[in-house]
Amino acid sequence: MALFALLFSNNLSATMKYNENLVVVHLSATAVYVVIGNVVSAKDIRILGVGQVKNSDFYQGQIKHRERLQGAIKQAIQEAEDTANCRVHSVWLTLATPELSSKNSAGEVRVEDEFVRAKDMVQALSNAKSRDLPSDYYLMHCCQQGIYVDDQDFMVDDVIEMMAHNITVMYHMMMMPVASRQNIQKLLQSCDVGIDHIVFDAVTSAEYSLMTEERQQGVCLVDIGASTTSICVYKENKLIFTHCIATGSHEVTMDISADFGISMIEAEKLKKSHGTADANSVDPSSFFLFKPQGSSDEINIGIYNLARIIEARYVQIFTEVARQLHEAGLIGYIDKGIVLTGGGSTIKGMIPFAKRLLKMPVVLTNTHPAISAYNHFDNDESFKQLNSQVNDRAYQTAFGTLLYSQSEQFRRSEKSEPDTIQKNRVTGVFQSAGKRFADVLKKIL
Repeated sequence: MALFALLFSNNLSATMKYNENLVVVHLSATAVYVVIGNVVSAKDIRILGVGQVKNSDFYQGQIKHRERLQGAIKQAIQEAEDTANCRVHSVWLTLATPELSSKNSAGEVRVEDEFVRAKDMVQALSNAKSRDLPSDYYLMHCCQQGIYVDDQDFMVDDVIEMMAHNITVMYHMMMMPVASRQNIQKLLQSCDVGIDHIVFDAVTSAEYSLMTEERQQGVCLVDIGASTTSICVYKENKLIFTHCIATGSHEVTMDISADFGISMIEAEKLKKSHGTADANSVDPSSFFLFKPQGSSDEINIGIYNLARIIEARYVQIFTEVARQLHEAGLIGYIDKGIVLTGGGSTIKGMIPFAKRLLKMPVVLTNTHPAISAYNHFDNDESFKQLNSQVNDRAYQTAFGTLLYSQSEQFRRSEKSEPDTIQKNRVTGVFQSAGKRFADVLKKIL
């Protein structure tokens, strides 16, 4: 997931100062990514600076070595600051964690002032949390799905200043253990930045990767990282399901390392240079000679054998994805199939393999037209480097967070946040939630 922050700089050009500058920090199992972007509009986001520091101390959502991870975050922020010529003070964080617990929930409120006020929206989320948020969990991220007004059997997106007797606000709540949230907060505070929001990385990846038509008709985004695989499902342009699996492409590398008796570094290189997830596309008789580092002997590597090792692990990953979707009753709603993103999805042969296994449409994400490098440099070389980084798939989750900050989804959900008003208690909760949510939520509420 990612970090947003207000930036302060005396050196950005006058044309930039009226726009909002945001910072994103994405924690992954292989690196810390920091992106500083100038948000002109939802269709025009200009990247001012990026930072990337390789680090493996945030694995499967857990801090493995606090001091090293702290150093990597500080260094990545510093790199981005130096490129953008600004200072970072507070941030939004995006990450994936198998500790994620998700639930579709409803907050019911009786409207006391005849017209719906901001306090009613805040109370709706409070009531939903009281019902479905365990005491030892923290509401990491919440997406509003829609609002039922009185006895209407259809949802609307905004009810502020509308006349109503009662409202039911539908949410998709993403929760994490309080202890994990506190550890991450202290970690970022030790890096001299505050956290504005924490966002589940599949949601920000989806903001970068998915088209409106796909979200409307029903689509599943699968983000294959190094240590986790994140899932989110949209239907009727609403987020209705999220999950995080504690398996990723790192296990593929481990399997290659164990089978051929080579180091993890060599196995990773082998995977990228000769590996494929589609064993059907490989000639069983083809092979090549590989000389492990520090050894005088060469190993005879069968390309088909290598492909079968890779394929077996991805079968496991996608089988678990399919199981989660099936148990949630969502298979029949994903009309547009699956969109793949994340470093683990870029291996050769992924698309034909996934299509054959899942028996549904599968595509890889493309670059987003709203994201571009901003040339605020004195030399062409610096701009060329930034431009190449903007086209690097590794930053897509962070870029998606910038896009998410401008989304209708975020703006609607923000209206339920406690800091939108001074907290007021609203008494009274009425009847059960609305009659339907386009039939989709019936099986998963």
